Amino acid sequence: MKIRKYVPQYPVIADKDLTLARFWPRAIAIIIDLLIIGTLVDEAAKILNHLHEIPGNVNFHNFHVEVTGEKLMESEKTFLEIFFGGIPILYFALCMYFTNGKTIGKWIARVRVVSIYHHRISFWHCVERALGYGASGLEGGLGFLQIFWNPNRMCLHDRIAETIVIRDKKKK
Repeated sequence: MKIRKYVPQYPVIADKDLTLARFWPRAIAIIIDLLIIGTLVDEAAKILNHLHEIPGNVNFHNFHVEVTGEKLMESEKTFLEIFFGGIPILYFALCMYFTNGKTIGKWIARVRVVSIYHHRISFWHCVERALGYGASGLEGGLGFLQIFWNPNRMCLHDRIAETIVIRDKKKK
């Protein structure tokens, strides 16, 4: 299989010899990250249930948190969905910002997110990208499938945040 190099159509990326990440390392990274987020949501639900006895269930699937329970008022459900829905956004944004483009899944899969306009990924890029994952999952995941026809393997969330995903170079 031919290795696809970054097509330099953006102005500021310093290293023009970037190798774009392939589909499978990116898929493995997002699966690992989703497992971690699911665990975080479950643990946060257990802690809140222990502290305040939430009379309902919290489910995380397809980048969506669903809170169910007959004894919960609608405003409580909405608050809990926003609270638990913020966990994936915080996970992706904080991990990528403090590690300069990596989450735990990306670190294991040896890929990194880089900005196409800046030398370091900014916090706002990280938040945009985290929110963009939800947009990529819409319409049957079509936003994720854009990796196959975009010349720089950019999914919808990459285009929203103006980032690309590259293979991380091995340290010598």
